[in-house]
Amino acid sequence: MLRELLLMVSMVAALFQPGAKTEVKPAEPAGPHSIPVTKAAGLPRDSVDSQPVLVGATTREAILSHRDIFRDNTSHRTIKPDWAARWRAIDRPLTLVVAFGSWCSDSQRELPEFLALTKETNPFVTIHYIGVSRDKQAPAAAWPKGIPPQPVALVPTFWLFELQPGGAQQLVGKVVEAPPKPEQGMAEAVLELIGSAR
Repeated sequence: MLRELLLMVSMVAALFQPGAKTEVKPAEPAGPHSIPVTKAAGLPRDSVDSQPVLVGATTREAILSHRDIFRDNTSHRTIKPDWAARWRAIDRPLTLVVAFGSWCSDSQRELPEFLALTKETNPFVTIHYIGVSRDKQAPAAAWPKGIPPQPVALVPTFWLFELQPGGAQQLVGKVVEAPPKPEQGMAEAVLELIGSAR
């Protein structure tokens, strides 16, 4: 014990000798606190809340089973009979591409009404869902074949494409983040978008 104490004293004394060189390492700067992206059940985790996120092409069923908030919000949405009738009346080939964030409160609020509307499928309307992380990057491979990838600025975004003679898909409109009219739900906003494309 005495030997260890003497060794420590001599080391400290050497630090205070004239001309002694000591290497002082600066403290590491504090960086932003972030949760590393890991995977849970094969899905990446969100960098903020650490919950799994749907990224890339997905389905209505996967969204509903992904987070309780989507299932619960969808089950509490009431689809008006005239909306359901308008949905069933669509009789021309259309494609809807929906970019959303499973982490996003706007998507959690707006997407469920559309999911409730589309519980009944329409054979003329093909729907593609693309999940994005907080960087809002939707890889080209997630987009349906024949539809040019669109930039995603806000989520959810609904793009409506119409099949043209010769098989090309033409963008005819979109709804970004929220319905354009106050007191309007997303189901009604999408139905109006479809109606205006005639």
